[in-house]
Amino acid sequence: MPKIFAAKSPEITQRELDHMALSRSLAGECVVLLENDKTLPLAGPCRLALYGSGARQTIRGGSGSGDVNTRSDVNIEKGLEKAGFQISTKSWLDRQDAKYAQARKDYLEWIPRYAKEQGISEFLVTFSHPFQVIAPAEITGSDIAGSETDTAVYVISRTAGEGADRFDKAGDYRLYEEEKAQLELLGRAYDKVIVVLNIGGLIDLSQLKAIPGISALLLMGQLGNIGGEVLADVLLGKVNPSGKLTDTWTKKYGDYPSSETFSHNDGNIDDEYYTEGIYVGYRYFDTFCKEPLYPFGYGMSYTDFQVNPEAVTLENGQVKVTVSVANKGPFSGKEVVQVYYSAPGGNTSRTSQALCSQGNLPKPYQELAGFAKTRLLAPGEEETLEIAFPVRDMASYCESCAAWVLEAGDYVIRAGRHSRDTQIAAVLTLERTVKTELLKIFSPTRIRSARPRPPEQPQKQLMERLPEQLRQTVLFPISRLMPLPSKPIKPSTRESAGLIPQKSPSPLRRLT
Repeated sequence: MPKIFAAKSPEITQRELDHMALSRSLAGECVVLLENDKTLPLAGPCRLALYGSGARQTIRGGSGSGDVNTRSDVNIEKGLEKAGFQISTKSWLDRQDAKYAQARKDYLEWIPRYAKEQGISEFLVTFSHPFQVIAPAEITGSDIAGSETDTAVYVISRTAGEGADRFDKAGDYRLYEEEKAQLELLGRAYDKVIVVLNIGGLIDLSQLKAIPGISALLLMGQLGNIGGEVLADVLLGKVNPSGKLTDTWTKKYGDYPSSETFSHNDGNIDDEYYTEGIYVGYRYFDTFCKEPLYPFGYGMSYTDFQVNPEAVTLENGQVKVTVSVANKGPFSGKEVVQVYYSAPGGNTSRTSQALCSQGNLPKPYQELAGFAKTRLLAPGEEETLEIAFPVRDMASYCESCAAWVLEAGDYVIRAGRHSRDTQIAAVLTLERTVKTELLKIFSPTRIRSARPRPPEQPQKQLMERLPEQLRQTVLFPISRLMPLPSKPIKPSTRESAGLIPQKSPSPLRRLT
């Protein structure tokens, strides 16, 4: 008989309790603080007006395999109450509960009817048409007056996951009209309004940022079955959020380069063509000078950090960036330092057989090379971080020669707090083009040439500007390794950097 390793008792086991405690100790650092006018952290548990679709129906995870199945669940209301907050809007929460229950009942009754009409299984219906977050119940003057507090928390939730793409419409990517109206109302009625995003994807925050009276904005994400406790820890400052954005948040939906042809937007949900080329995410926004709402890698803290590049060394094929981080603010916290590089730019020509020798491989303005987080720094404390990455990571792929290539020129190394907040740490100069890895072409040329390509003209225009942009930022003589700080650094040889071209390389060889 097979041995069963799953829990056999309805009681929550010690293993589950240990896992929840571990998750809680880590999850608070994942929260991203987007806005804060010093309202957070709160001085202590207080009387609190709690509103929004995710206050009780807090979303733990995505749909499908992203869901979290547990025998206990601490939603935001429970988590705040366990932390000592007194929730004073129970009447509104009860009305929202009733509205949710009716919407859920209607959805479950619709599933078998639709499945029968379409001739598909009910499971596939739930997969392709997941239950969506409903518009919130009306907030009345009586709700506000009865709350008897100057502080409100408003939770915005969204459903997302595998099986169904999202839409650029109200209640999905955009706010419900009810949500906008309620936030405007709360901004006038309460001195402190904290908005919490209980979402797994992106939403349009331009609408939200245009609303006056919002004191703080937190990206909570979907934190599993202990989400309510984690949020309480963050609001009270028991945990100082140190999360950073892994996406670029735009000012409008159309700023995303694939927005016009994404999924149902062009009427074709069967075929998806990736036309961005190498310009994906922040690489597109930084290269084509698109100003984001929140850039890649962004995230605030309750305290203030000073980040200074101290030194850069080049040794054994590794670029090592040394950065000092000092806590200049009033609270203990952690900071994430990010290192980026800008490779020599070129135009977009892909037809020349001498492409590599011309320095013309298309490249984004900058790419993330590495990152590191400090330990918990008390006010006044400082830590030095070392972030290293292989030189070969800065290579670009050349289609015409089937090789990864480091093109001759200046490689600008930057360090900072996010992609739009960095300082130049050093410039590495490569005197001749090097192939770091040779590959074999297995796909026929005729198939590759049929692949959709990103627009040529915008790339060409930017690539013509890129060298000038670099010259504007580098105002000092450049040798093989020119650091920005005044501390002397002995230039490393190309041999120690692993940049020696090989003679008669085999079809597949790594250069070391």
